[in-house]
Amino acid sequence: MSQRGRAGFTVIEAMIALVIVGLVLTKLTLVVDQARRAHEEESVCMALDDQALELIDRISYALYGSDPQRITPFMQTPLPASEIHFQVTLGVENGEAVWGEPEVIGLSEQGDSVYWGQNVGEADERMVVWANTVSELLQDEVLNGVDDNGNDLADELGLSFVMDGKSITIRLTLERSKDDEKTVQVTRETTITCRN
Repeated sequence: MSQRGRAGFTVIEAMIALVIVGLVLTKLTLVVDQARRAHEEESVCMALDDQALELIDRISYALYGSDPQRITPFMQTPLPASEIHFQVTLGVENGEAVWGEPEVIGLSEQGDSVYWGQNVGEADERMVVWANTVSELLQDEVLNGVDDNGNDLADELGLSFVMDGKSITIRLTLERSKDDEKTVQVTRETTITCRN
């Protein structure tokens, strides 16, 4: 009597194959989702970093032509300020410096926007919001009266100015929430020297 070979799979073999395929697909889905999240976070970080660089350059350019004697409040370490009032020289006429209108750069009252203003409080006042993704506090800072981020300043807001002679150090932290409610922060810092 001859034995015939089996044709096809048993139900148990088919179930095992389906379970293995299901596990592989689940793992593949998790890997793809992690890659998507990492790409999203990197994209948000790059966009914030570009915005922070552009904003800190804009602030630096605005302050570059100012006179340290016309800057208020006069911020000295360890007391940072979140708003700076200044005047820029327009040139020299009859041996005297000609000054532009009073300007201000600072945080809004809500603390989430950086604005620039000219002739604030006057009839011809001009105000422009330069960014609205500013963090409440500088990265790694906590409102506790202590220097949490190790830069010799306590409780710095998301935009801060510190003056040392003719030099002004500008620190800025921008933040944005992602779809998964995780917050991404980017901090930039620069020091400029007033040319007047």
